[in-house]
Amino acid sequence: MNIEAKDLFMINATIIGGFLILLTISSFSPSEFPNRSIFVTIAVTIVIIFSIACFCFLNDFNNRGKLFSKIGFVSIILFMMFIGIVNIVNVIDPNIWSQSPEIAKIATNNNTTLQH
Repeated sequence: MNIEAKDLFMINATIIGGFLILLTISSFSPSEFPNRSIFVTIAVTIVIIFSIACFCFLNDFNNRGKLFSKIGFVSIILFMMFIGIVNIVNVIDPNIWSQSPEIAKIATNNNTTLQH
């Protein structure tokens, strides 16, 4: 399959829009992802990666654009796996995070109270 730069540009722009919608929705549901600062940081980083890919396509650096698009797609997959694992663990045993203070900061928010 031969995908042209303009097609990849449109795909990346769609993904950027989707992630911005995801960030907007997440701001209304603090319990959906425990620590929103980690969530926002990772999501914004992924948007930046896809934005760099778009700029590469606009400047006819198609190979670089494809590279950044691949990095962005892998980042999305890893990010979704991370969110899934954290949420599954929160459903199964939310108190597991209290065993390590560093991990507790990632997996909880200010509104979540861990019981000891």
